[in-house]
Amino acid sequence: MTSITSRRRFLMNASAVVTLAACSSSAKPSKPSLPSTPPVTTSLSKFPLIGDTAVRLDATKARALRAHGVRTVFRYYSQLPPSLPEKDLQPEEAKIILGEGLSIGSVFQHYNNCFRTFENAWGKEDAEQALRMAEAAGQPEGSAIYFGVDADWPYGAMRDPVLKYFEDVKRVFEPANIAVGVYSNGCLCNAVREKGLAQYFWLSGSTGHSGTQAFYNAGQWTMFQNALDIKPAAVGYGIDTNIANPATQGYFGQWTDKGARLAQHLAGDVQATLLSRGFLRANTDIKESRDAASATLLAIKKDQNVRRIATSGDWVKVTTQEGGTKGAVAATTGWIPASALAPMDRFPDNASNYGLCGAPTAVSDTFKYQNCERATARLR
Repeated sequence: MTSITSRRRFLMNASAVVTLAACSSSAKPSKPSLPSTPPVTTSLSKFPLIGDTAVRLDATKARALRAHGVRTVFRYYSQLPPSLPEKDLQPEEAKIILGEGLSIGSVFQHYNNCFRTFENAWGKEDAEQALRMAEAAGQPEGSAIYFGVDADWPYGAMRDPVLKYFEDVKRVFEPANIAVGVYSNGCLCNAVREKGLAQYFWLSGSTGHSGTQAFYNAGQWTMFQNALDIKPAAVGYGIDTNIANPATQGYFGQWTDKGARLAQHLAGDVQATLLSRGFLRANTDIKESRDAASATLLAIKKDQNVRRIATSGDWVKVTTQEGGTKGAVAATTGWIPASALAPMDRFPDNASNYGLCGAPTAVSDTFKYQNCERATARLR
């Protein structure tokens, strides 16, 4: 029940409001004040779901990787001894990785940047070794093993031995119910795909290699290696990061001890990872603040990819190298014009052709064996 005193107070307040309104009715309404700069909207961008590393993982290393957002780590099968100490996945390590809640992706690489591996037709030998290591690690049927071709070899004289290598790999793999993948540039990924010799296609991070941008823009890729040789502080060791094509729906051949497809990533997470990154449309300066006159922190080149951190009007806050240190170079975080950033579904302004892929160009021994000096004595 309203008291007399309360009612009197209400009427007095109401009278005061009417009086104030009357006094102000003749005054021109003031314009609302606008903020001097647009508000900052934080992006929900996360670290990539997929990493690959030549470092042997113990429980601490695997736990750090998962805590940082990685869900699948690619590790290596190889001839023994491996090209780098710790590069080969051993059964005990596989148990540790899976025990820490990560899934495993498998890639075979043994001096696969040396052309002699392909010239000597070692596809059968490498495939058999890959299956031996897969069985020891507990890799299930229905998953995949990628094979590296880690060089830019577009010419027909070098491409054709690579295709023969994958013919031999596929022949060995068919009874095992393990899918074949290829890690390489766009030229060789496309050549292997057209021959029907692999099901999964992993583009290396060397975006200037033959046909890489063309193959990416065709949408046929399974994964793209978007940052190379970085060391995130929270992880503490060197890794590469990778983006899955949303068309994969989160499955690209990875596995756990419970099966292959059970390791599939959520399709929404895969899509969000791609959307929160972009390619540079042109050479661009990263600025200290949302002002073209502010200090330049770093000049980044066209076609590099960066991760979005926040947006504010016509500016986007980005970070390079997925936030990790590369060698002695720390990641740079700053602002670029939104117009400088293209969606990451395709490389911007690319003619989408394969250039010299398959060309009958004569190839010198110097070019053929440029990566073989250290490898020659240890290939087999």
